Amino acid sequence: MKKIIFAIAAIVTFTAGNSFAQRYNRPNPVVIDARADNAAEEFKINKLDEIVKLSRKQENQIKKIENKYDRLTGRSQRYHTYQSMKRLEEEKQKEILAVLTPAQRQRLFAYQHRFDSRYNRRG
Repeated sequence: MKKIIFAIAAIVTFTAGNSFAQRYNRPNPVVIDARADNAAEEFKINKLDEIVKLSRKQENQIKKIENKYDRLTGRSQRYHTYQSMKRLEEEKQKEILAVLTPAQRQRLFAYQHRFDSRYNRRG
């Protein structure tokens, strides 16, 4: 009788422990607030527009690029490492720069250089 009770207690203990372990091994789903994401994208595009004076067509192309990379990062688990996110961000920046004209790129780089030189001084 003792052996049966001990066996049942052991089975219950192992089963409960196993169920708790499985609960915490599931990856957390990524919850993206679409409104906040769109608002942040709009802010970035408006800021870029202030600097380089984008045309309407360029704004639409940049929005499409932003949406494409949002879908890529939200859908797949393979883009959730630091290196892959960094690589995707670099690809996105290259695509956005490809949309800009050479004069606009020059204005953007001059704007960025103005802030880089101010805060990266030695001394």
